[in-house]
Amino acid sequence: MGEQNKFHLGSEAEAATQKSIRALVAHSRKAGKSEPIYLIINTVKPMVRKKDYTPRIIPVTNKIGRLQDKSVLLVTKDPSTPYRHALTEKDSATEDVFNQIYTLTKLKSLAKDPKKLSLMFKEYDLVVSDNRIHKFLPDILGAQFFLKNKKIPFMVQMARPSPESQAQLTKSKSSTKLKDNRCEPKYVYSQMKAIARNTYFIPSAKGTCVSIVIGHTEMETPAIVTNLNDVIGYLVDSKNLPVGGLLRTIENIVSVHVKTSESVSMEIKKEKGIEEKN
Repeated sequence: MGEQNKFHLGSEAEAATQKSIRALVAHSRKAGKSEPIYLIINTVKPMVRKKDYTPRIIPVTNKIGRLQDKSVLLVTKDPSTPYRHALTEKDSATEDVFNQIYTLTKLKSLAKDPKKLSLMFKEYDLVVSDNRIHKFLPDILGAQFFLKNKKIPFMVQMARPSPESQAQLTKSKSSTKLKDNRCEPKYVYSQMKAIARNTYFIPSAKGTCVSIVIGHTEMETPAIVTNLNDVIGYLVDSKNLPVGGLLRTIENIVSVHVKTSESVSMEIKKEKGIEEKN
């Protein structure tokens, strides 16, 4: 096996991974269900020092989802007109991507009503926001969206950063501040496609356990195993810093399990004595 295809957890763990995932897939299919398969990683120490509400995309070989299957809410800066027009006009790359577009002001208003917020939580598969306002969402949306990391909003950039972008800043009638109202649908679409097809994680500043979707039970076992290996490699390879590479080495992993939401957790790797070394 070539170095780039090397199973990061070792050959014994690879065999255990294949066996465990086959069992999860078989059980789910027998029950007539499609379930996500989670990779549970226990680490020596927390991955980051500060609380992080930003989902970090992990590229995987085999796609986990499709953008066309997702209902998507986009939250933009005020006003939304420059973005709404560009993103939804006919023949735009994002013409059919967003089911709803809210401004930050509208989201604040809606969030005052717990019932409306609850309906919004259930209605959309993905919530994404302009990266410039993403930092305000935890306080606005509250615990429901951030509980167990199930609906944490992703960030998108409305336009590709470039040296020429400074020259395209504009002033509004009510403010003397220069604003970047550029919107590039093709660039937004590429980000949305990456969010939908890949997986993600949110590093915890307190805990030493992270749960990451690596596939679903309708996928073939080899594809899920490959995705698992992609995830481990992304987390331990320091070349992926600062977004990935947070573990830096396999030795910072205490144990690894796989499971579905309804199955028992199946251990595929345990580092003996790692607690004593640290």
